[in-house]
Amino acid sequence: MLLVYGLDQEKLNFIQNLAQKYSFTVKEVRDQDTLYTAGHLAQIPDADPRKFVKEDYPEDMEFLLFCQIDREALYGFLQEAHEKGYQFPHKAVLTETTKAWPFSYLLGHIAQEHQVMQAYNRLGRKVKQCQDLDAPLAQDLVSQAKALAKLGDDLTLDHILDLEKQIDQLLAGKK
Repeated sequence: MLLVYGLDQEKLNFIQNLAQKYSFTVKEVRDQDTLYTAGHLAQIPDADPRKFVKEDYPEDMEFLLFCQIDREALYGFLQEAHEKGYQFPHKAVLTETTKAWPFSYLLGHIAQEHQVMQAYNRLGRKVKQCQDLDAPLAQDLVSQAKALAKLGDDLTLDHILDLEKQIDQLLAGKK
């Protein structure tokens, strides 16, 4: 099953047509459905059927949640969507952990995770510029960036933005 949230009609039609090719069932999640757990919406046996308090999430985001879908089919689906000009930056695979999360919480978590990854990628490009500098401060900042990579799930947007600010100041002084 593929749970979709926030797609306009044109994208929803595309997803539904492509999903047929891969034998996925598509279920559209509406705002009022976000109070239920992801597992309940995906019709996972024994999933918690209760409603929860709505968590904050960007209501204008598009999201795909792949539930019990073969990895090969998942990659084929995403590749074909990409080739047809459709990209979905907010997507996830349902896990044992996330099936118990209210869908609204999952949306917020994915949005935040996406924001952290975008900032981390931006930081990575700036770190490459620092590696070419001979200044001791530059090498210290590169070391700090490498240490951030080891934080894993503890990495926050604040960690990245703090280091990015220091790198920006260094790079601005070298120009």
